[in-house]
Amino acid sequence: MTLHFLREMDRLNGRLIGIGNKIETQVSMAFHAIIQLDEAAARRVIKGDVEIDNIEIQMEEECLKLLALYQPVASDLRFIVSVLKINTDLERIGDHAKNIAEIAIKLSAEPAMEIPESMHAIYKQARLMLRKTLLAFVEADYELAAKVLEMDDEVDKMCSAELPRQIELIQERPEDAGQRLMLLSVCRQLERIGDHASNIAEDVVYLLSGDIIRHGENEAMKCP
Repeated sequence: MTLHFLREMDRLNGRLIGIGNKIETQVSMAFHAIIQLDEAAARRVIKGDVEIDNIEIQMEEECLKLLALYQPVASDLRFIVSVLKINTDLERIGDHAKNIAEIAIKLSAEPAMEIPESMHAIYKQARLMLRKTLLAFVEADYELAAKVLEMDDEVDKMCSAELPRQIELIQERPEDAGQRLMLLSVCRQLERIGDHASNIAEDVVYLLSGDIIRHGENEAMKCP
């Protein structure tokens, strides 16, 4: 491949890492807005999502241009295909961060309610999945990507346990039902962030090994 192509590939790699860092910040800021009932922070997340949407479109156009102009094969083709897929999942994570921010704005208009420690734990696990899957991409770490896939089950279990807990609290104080339901919606958004982080981990596995894996097949993974 030409030197220009290699430079474009490096640029694509750098841009993907950049958008990943932006989205991790968005997720952190959105949950901070929930905890602190910080409407200003929530609105910054919503505003930032517009930029992320634009970057996602630009990244897709760059990938398609490279495919059309250079017709890459083997590892270069896998890289571009992986970037296309990761780019989409990152944009979706950004959407979920925006959804959390929108809930934070609604909650800020209600009486203050303490966020349960169980939800803090879900957030920390989902954010850790995102951080580790981005690190797996940056460092081309197959084993770390595999660990992210294992973490997804834990997030799902934590979210499943949150539903009966919140329902019980609603039964004790029906007047808090609206806020409790919004907290459950936050929980669902965090679960989806974990799902998309898991999708990215699958793409890293594909990038590094050429293996295409699907949900339910993770236990069959073996390091190359």
